[in-house]
Amino acid sequence: MSRKEKFSQQKKIKRNRKLRRFSAVIVLLLAGGFIGSHVYFQNHFKWTKINDVNVSGLTVAQATKKLNKSRIDESGNYLVVKDSRIKLNSDDVKQLFKHRSSMSMLTSKQMSAQAEVSNKAYHYRIKTLLPKFENRVDQMNMTRKPTIDSTINLSNGKVTVKKGTQGTELDKASMVKDFKKQAKDNLLISVKMKKQVAAAPNSATIKNRQQALQKRLDNKVTLKTYNKSFTFAAKKWLTNGEVTANGRYKFDTSKVTHWVSKFANKVDTLGKSLTISKSGKKITIPSGGTYGWKVNRQSLSNAIAKNLTQKNPQNVNLKNYVSGTGYGINGVGKTYVAVDLTNLQEYIYKNGHLKAKIPVMSGTLTGGNATPTGTYFIMYKQRHATLRGKNSDGSKYASPVGYWEPVTLSGVGLHDSPWQPASVYGNPSARAQYHSHGCLNNPPSQMPKVWKYTHTNEPVVIYK
Repeated sequence: MSRKEKFSQQKKIKRNRKLRRFSAVIVLLLAGGFIGSHVYFQNHFKWTKINDVNVSGLTVAQATKKLNKSRIDESGNYLVVKDSRIKLNSDDVKQLFKHRSSMSMLTSKQMSAQAEVSNKAYHYRIKTLLPKFENRVDQMNMTRKPTIDSTINLSNGKVTVKKGTQGTELDKASMVKDFKKQAKDNLLISVKMKKQVAAAPNSATIKNRQQALQKRLDNKVTLKTYNKSFTFAAKKWLTNGEVTANGRYKFDTSKVTHWVSKFANKVDTLGKSLTISKSGKKITIPSGGTYGWKVNRQSLSNAIAKNLTQKNPQNVNLKNYVSGTGYGINGVGKTYVAVDLTNLQEYIYKNGHLKAKIPVMSGTLTGGNATPTGTYFIMYKQRHATLRGKNSDGSKYASPVGYWEPVTLSGVGLHDSPWQPASVYGNPSARAQYHSHGCLNNPPSQMPKVWKYTHTNEPVVIYK
């Protein structure tokens, strides 16, 4: 071996010895660190958060103290809720420590542990503290500049977007949501103060609302009546309005309301005067009475306008928005009872055919015992009733009848009157002495015929 080769070999041996000594030192350091770490974490939390509070490297006592110490954000970005603190004792924290310590010492993953919020504490936070929190946010917002979203307007059928303004107002809804989440989990409720963010004209929110509005304006709603149908197109009837901040629609519905009012004036029959034909003559029945029907104008207007703005509009049936009797009939139709007070004659028509002409006795033409004029209806039919009331002198009466068909709530109706002399029926000159208390007295022999040819809700027109 040459001198040069011998020198190189000795140099290599020395380098290997140094590497072995260095490796031995590293192993000793690692072993020491492992043993030291093991000993340290016998009494300290490994990488751990409890209810979002970092307790890594703390003893049970230190962690308990930190968890029970109020945390107030010095920068003023949080609202710390007074009386929301839930105190933990060392036994609670010790249980969490035992669970954490049971995991491998070599794991470096941070563990999130949770100290339980009792149902009692949660209920107190929601029922007592939340209203106070909401009131506190409201009070703060009173002195802050409101945030106004961009608005979508409809003017004369044209849709436009007006840019909103960013304010300093707190986002109450978001903060309340955060409060409720913390109420379930956190030892102390501390809510970040979030500002309301204004939706820009080109934001997804505004664009989606604008598209939704355009779709609503394509809606059509059909109003079905007793004899024809009317179709309403949103573009024609809802030409002005806006989309509110919560995405709802606020339209000027005056066009719909005006149309419904005109339509109702045309078709309503309740309380209106009308004409009937008798023996080829036109007879005017004065206004008043209870028979007839009318449109519930506000309800119908609301129904049409509401459906014009729905995602899935429904057609409207007029019969669901009327009140009274005789829906769809113009006047009294062809089946009715007509009473001529001047001549004391009663006419019973069925399907346009005169079934009976009966002489009657009525109440007076004026005064407290007058028979009312107008258009009424048979409220119900009853056999064997006793009619009760007071005479003009204040004495009481109780009159049994075989047939009773009331037409007013005050007690006026059609009935037989066995106490009347036969000569008074159809005799106007006998009315002063033999008048009723307002009812239409029929001869007992004729009342079964009235009973046979009349029905409940049938119109009864009374005129002079």
